[in-house]
Amino acid sequence: MIGKVPLDQLAKDRNLTLEWKAFELRPEGLEIPPKSAEYLARAKAGIENLSRKYGLHMTFNNQSKHSRLALEGAKFAEEHGLGNEYHDAVFAALFQEQKNINDPKVLSELALQIGLDQDEFMQALVTRTYQQAVAQDIEEAYQLDIHSVPCFIVAGRKAFGVQSYEALEKLLQGDDPHLLRL
Repeated sequence: MIGKVPLDQLAKDRNLTLEWKAFELRPEGLEIPPKSAEYLARAKAGIENLSRKYGLHMTFNNQSKHSRLALEGAKFAEEHGLGNEYHDAVFAALFQEQKNINDPKVLSELALQIGLDQDEFMQALVTRTYQQAVAQDIEEAYQLDIHSVPCFIVAGRKAFGVQSYEALEKLLQGDDPHLLRL
């Protein structure tokens, strides 16, 4: 696990239920041209800054270009009551272990580690059982004018980017005048 992130802590403190929605930064089938060494250095520095700021162990991963299968796997895990555990495992695989989170073998190993039936999980990936559910989430994001992650939405209010515990608490309470309103 990456560490206790503010969202996890707030959910625990307030007994909240989190609803994850799928979103692709690099949509499946869309190949992005290679990035310059300067761009990659800035991206790496950004991840390292977030890691220090929030006390999380995170490193830059240039292995995973896409995440569609990880998102479909999340729908399976959520349906089986292990959504948060799956998300934590995928984040750790991406940001700590430098794994490709669009590789079915990597994902099925993660599923097994958190207690999901590995064969059922792999079957869901192979048959693309959750492809439509992921597509619906992505369409909903675009309808809500969401073009980056993370994005937190509470009662029609949304906040973009990594948020502190206090900022998430304000979002939950609805008393931050800088939040975007839908």
